[in-house]
Amino acid sequence: MHLLDNPIRSDQLLEKTFDIDHRFYASSSEPLDLQELINWTIENGDQELVDLMHDHSLGYADNGGSQDIRAEIATLYDDSITEDNIVIFPGAQTGMTLTALAMIHDGDHAIVVTPSYQSLEEGIKYAGGDVTRIGLTPEDNWQVNVDAVKAAIRSNTKYLVFNDPHNPSGSLMKPEIKSELVKLAEEHGFHVFSDEVYRLLEINPDDRSASVAEMTKNGLALGTMAKPWGAGGCCVGWVACQDIDVIRKLQKAQHLFAVCVSRTGEIQARMVIRASDKIIERNMNIINENLVLLDQFFDEYSDLFEWMRPEASGTGFVKFKGPMTSNELAEELLEVGILVFPSYIFDCDESQKQYFRIGFSRKTMPAALDAFKTFVDERKESWKS
Repeated sequence: MHLLDNPIRSDQLLEKTFDIDHRFYASSSEPLDLQELINWTIENGDQELVDLMHDHSLGYADNGGSQDIRAEIATLYDDSITEDNIVIFPGAQTGMTLTALAMIHDGDHAIVVTPSYQSLEEGIKYAGGDVTRIGLTPEDNWQVNVDAVKAAIRSNTKYLVFNDPHNPSGSLMKPEIKSELVKLAEEHGFHVFSDEVYRLLEINPDDRSASVAEMTKNGLALGTMAKPWGAGGCCVGWVACQDIDVIRKLQKAQHLFAVCVSRTGEIQARMVIRASDKIIERNMNIINENLVLLDQFFDEYSDLFEWMRPEASGTGFVKFKGPMTSNELAEELLEVGILVFPSYIFDCDESQKQYFRIGFSRKTMPAALDAFKTFVDERKESWKS
């Protein structure tokens, strides 16, 4: 498979909707403002980071990430992860794709849990891997069927990929299921790649389970500044892994494709992590306030929509009970300036053709919901006829 064979479905849609009025799909947290971040950094007593941001070399940063940002990110994990177990990439998208290219050889087999972010699967195919898909369903509360994973394992299985917290449903994998998958990986000698970009956005923080990178040397965990903190502009993503041999592979892949990330972005990312408690508290307040509005809306319109309340992240996968598919519904929504992500974005099978993803992690969500409600009110009678 060539790198450019398959279109990136979400990017194709976003290119058409640059000036859209209501981004009801958006999944990253409320974007951080630089001055706001500086103020929080000063309040935390980290003036030296502000000074460093205004006075640092614009030469190359270190391959795989400078020591200080790797050490800062390691604080997000337990003691099994140190600065030596982190590789920095220019964003999570680069991290997930280059990791697949580093870990998969031509003819290797991988198991991918779907629906999920497209690049999680595409990177394996770029590397020449053969993919078996394991589908999640709402009937199982979007939980992985461990028996299905067992049945898919082959002698050449090298990689299991899943997303937790899950995009698009916002579900959390049960800890016992995650433990069973880790056990399978250790027994059969394959690696587990966990896309954890929505971690730290659990509605109930007590529901947060261990990172796969903390659970096993076979685990690789993906993170990014974009989703929990709204700092995608730092362009800092990372992969964490206990296995130093894996880390060396990722460092080589990162160097071959990107050399380094922005030093300014690294410094800003350090500021973000230092102020993490305040930023995530703000973002969770937005999410929880928006969830109240969504609960009210979907309760009122339960004859038209099926709403499974998310457990984490700022995304939900909604079932439309009306007379058209989610793809058709999304097209009509675009005509009135509202963007949701229909099922084709996640390459869903036929059983999920009525589902579409919404996002509720930004302050703009209430206005998007109001516009969506107006759209529904104008059409609901015709949908029922």
